[in-house]
Amino acid sequence: MKHRCILAVCLPVLWGASIWAQTSNSAISSNNLFISSRSASTLSDGINLRSIAGAPFSANVVKESTQVTPDGVSSRQETHGRMFRDSMGRTRSETELNSAVAGAPSRHFATIIDPVQQLSIVLDVDAKTAAVFHLPSPSPVSAREMKLIANGHAGNSGGAHSTTERATEDLGTTMMEGFSVSGTRRTHPAEAGTVNNKAPNVMTDSWFSPDLKVELLATMQVSHSLTRTTRLTNISPGEPDPALFQLPSGYAIQESSGQK
Repeated sequence: MKHRCILAVCLPVLWGASIWAQTSNSAISSNNLFISSRSASTLSDGINLRSIAGAPFSANVVKESTQVTPDGVSSRQETHGRMFRDSMGRTRSETELNSAVAGAPSRHFATIIDPVQQLSIVLDVDAKTAAVFHLPSPSPVSAREMKLIANGHAGNSGGAHSTTERATEDLGTTMMEGFSVSGTRRTHPAEAGTVNNKAPNVMTDSWFSPDLKVELLATMQVSHSLTRTTRLTNISPGEPDPALFQLPSGYAIQESSGQK
C-alpha cells in the first residue's frame, strides 16, 4: 500500500522558502525549487532553470528588490548568484541571502538537480550541510511541452498546484547579452491571504532565449510597492566544470527519499 509521505526541510533561502517531498504527486517544490514527475527545474523569481539536455551555459545572476514605503521612501536590496547547466541537463543554481541583522554576513545556498542520477541536492554552503533528495523517474515530455519551452511560454510559476487564471501578452523580440530573446507578460490576480493581495494583480515580464532555453530577464511587480528583478549577466555558452554538479567533500549529508 502506498503511503503519503511529506518531508519538510526548512531553509532560509532567498525570499524565504521551505522544501518538501510529497509522493502523492511525485514532487519536490519550494519558492526556489520545483521538481515534478514531468519536469525538473529551479525557479528563481521568474527565471526557470530547466533540466534540458543540449543547452549548456554558465551565467551570473543579479537580483534586485525595490520596496517603496507608504511615505514614499524607496529601499533597494541586491544579491548575487550563479547558474549553470551542462549538456546532460544537470543544473546548479547558487543564491545569496542577506541577513535581516545589520552587519551580519550573507548566507549562501546552492541547488543541484541531476536528472541522470535522479537526485536533487540542496547545499548550505556556509554550514557545510547537504540535503539529498532521491527523485522519481520523470515522465516523457510531450512534443507540445517541448515546443512551449522552446517558445518561452512554459509556465514560470514553478507550481503545478497554481490554479489562478493568467493573462498573457506578447512583448516581441529584442537582444540581451548578445542573445535574441522573446518577451512575455503574465498577469494574474494576487492570491488572497498573502502579501500580494494588496495589489489587484501580479505582473511578470520575462525575456526568454530560445538558444539558451532560459529566461535572461524577469521583472515581477509583486505589489504596488514591491518590484523584483532577476537578470543573467556574463553568460558563457558551453560546458561548465563537471565538479559543480557533484556532492562536494566535507559536507554533512542528510539523505531523504520520497518513498515510504
